[in-house]
Amino acid sequence: MDFNIFLSRFGLDPYNFTNVPFEPIKRDFGFVYEVEQRTDLRKCPRYQSQSSYVNNYFYITINCSENNHLQDILRVRKVRFKCNDCHATFTPPLRGVTPRSHISDLQRHLIVNDFMGKLTFAQIANKYHLSKTHIIELFDQHIKYVPRLYLSRVLCVDEIKFSKELDQKYVCVLTNFDNGEIIDIIRNLQMAYLREYFPAIPLIERETVKVFISDMYESYDTVCRHYFPKAIHVVDWFHVITQLTNAINRLRTRAMNNVAGKGTNIYNFMKSHWKLFLCRYSKLPDKFYTYKRTGEIVHYDDMVFKCIKISEPFWNGYNILQDLFKYGSHSYYEDAIKFIMHISKRLIDSGNGLLVSVGRTYHKWRFEIANGLARLQRHRPYSNAIAEVVNNHLKTIIKFAYGYHNFERFRKCALLISSNNKPKRKEP
Repeated sequence: MDFNIFLSRFGLDPYNFTNVPFEPIKRDFGFVYEVEQRTDLRKCPRYQSQSSYVNNYFYITINCSENNHLQDILRVRKVRFKCNDCHATFTPPLRGVTPRSHISDLQRHLIVNDFMGKLTFAQIANKYHLSKTHIIELFDQHIKYVPRLYLSRVLCVDEIKFSKELDQKYVCVLTNFDNGEIIDIIRNLQMAYLREYFPAIPLIERETVKVFISDMYESYDTVCRHYFPKAIHVVDWFHVITQLTNAINRLRTRAMNNVAGKGTNIYNFMKSHWKLFLCRYSKLPDKFYTYKRTGEIVHYDDMVFKCIKISEPFWNGYNILQDLFKYGSHSYYEDAIKFIMHISKRLIDSGNGLLVSVGRTYHKWRFEIANGLARLQRHRPYSNAIAEVVNNHLKTIIKFAYGYHNFERFRKCALLISSNNKPKRKEP
């Protein structure tokens, strides 16, 4: 094997070593390469004298693995000199290996690059045949701090569950609507943390935010009004629909348990096909449902109609949900306000506690909901869809890592991954 080629492959300077013929030692899981350090590099680092002699030899091993299939190890026979002038011992450094390190600088560089990808610390450790603790130490050593990005014109605000600790159970994620980059992650979504975070951002930067997109969380409304004076507040349409679908799903369960008898075809259909009651009527599959006990065959349209008719609150909620689906994001602001107020009145007038609660929520947030519906006036639809995509990526990272305990480490990982893996926003 060519001496210079294999050392250059590991990022080491051949000048450090004695050029002698050798063959790598084959093992079950890789190769061992043995080299000797030169003995003619005798300059004392303290007195710069050449009057040194070989005191002894010792061996070190350097991990040079580049993938999880082969574990390559470089075994170096190093020399220790002793200076005749100062009587101190010294060992010449190896170019390409940090002193007191058991990995090459090239491997260190590859590991730091992997921090930018969607790999957990455990996956990186397995790739380079190192311990997870060692990988975390390298991360903390090389990734000291990752600054937040500049606030975007359209700012998406959402939260994800992070850990079981009270001060970081749910973290707040700020996302750029246009390119999907994570701007920053706040340790907690409680108002005390938000009041501490946003005032620290210069007012001139906060004034560049023109659209503030969030769900119907009270603290987000306060943040938008107090810290983003030139932004309109848009409530994401997905969360508007979710408010009603959650209520309808509970009404379905009540109707199924209290009205439909267990074991009947209606009960079985409502239990196994619950998603059909929360989607658009036009998306119902054009096929038939077969009740295995009696052999009765009924079309899905008729089964859905039978199920929603067994309970008046269920019937009312389902019809209102279909009206929400039909509306879409295509009107002016004044029309959107009238529509939301009409929907909220229908929900309140239904008399059912679950629907009344949703109706009052819609009425309270009617202006923010209308901002999201007024597509013709805003010239484009605004939603938190891009933030949901980002949050799903973050949840996957947390899941594969079996949870993070250190918030700052998680924040740095998330910002690094986001800057190198931007999700694309789907145009409607």
